[in-house]
Amino acid sequence: MFGTIFSVIKSYMGTGIITVVFLLCLAYLAFFEKDRVKRCVFVYMPLVVIVIFLCPATYVFYGKMSEAVTYYRLIWLIPVTPVIAYACTLMVSNAKGAWRNLVVAGLAVCILFSGRLMYRDVNMVRAENLDHMPDVVVDICDALHVDGREVRVVMPEELTQFVRQYDPCICLAYGREYLMGIYAQPDDLRDSMIAENRDPHEVGLQAVWRGVHYIVVRPGEEFDEPPLYYEEYLVIDGFTIYKNTLLDTDV
Repeated sequence: MFGTIFSVIKSYMGTGIITVVFLLCLAYLAFFEKDRVKRCVFVYMPLVVIVIFLCPATYVFYGKMSEAVTYYRLIWLIPVTPVIAYACTLMVSNAKGAWRNLVVAGLAVCILFSGRLMYRDVNMVRAENLDHMPDVVVDICDALHVDGREVRVVMPEELTQFVRQYDPCICLAYGREYLMGIYAQPDDLRDSMIAENRDPHEVGLQAVWRGVHYIVVRPGEEFDEPPLYYEEYLVIDGFTIYKNTLLDTDV
């Protein structure tokens, strides 16, 4: 159990530098902050949350009330940014003369090198529009949207996290649980879609049984022939869309 909790902490820490900065700031405030209210907010409360998070009983209770895989969300209760911001402000205010410039520079360097570029993560992409998601997602969802009803779609897994944000009427046959590696359960439709020798007949049967209106595939991964009971419908930004010929996909 402790191993699981500390693995969550390790994943949350990233490079670890910002965690060290936070702990140093917490120690600084514990020694130099005299105001009782501010000590409660910036020292005692973070320490209480940390102790509660590390408690095995909390982990067990959380697992019974919710999914244990989301236990990391409790870490968000720790006011890391406010503690660092207030402690840094206090350090700069207490510094005099040339020391103030050195403190500002030192703090800036520590924070600057405390993380890594977020776009290194395969799940993060640069904003291409006001919706802050890939243009292809917007184009596909707009093409498949039907007012007043839900549309069930099989989407490439790298797009699923954006679809659920952009259009709640686009329902996914399987979603980002496979992309993130959480909650994932065996799924015959997904298995048939990612099979090395993908069988259009099997994909079509599974998709029809699940009530899928459209199947969207990546550029270069088009079916040699459309899945059973489906026909090629559109090509948007290189993504081929197959439409169910049995289900009503119109208003």
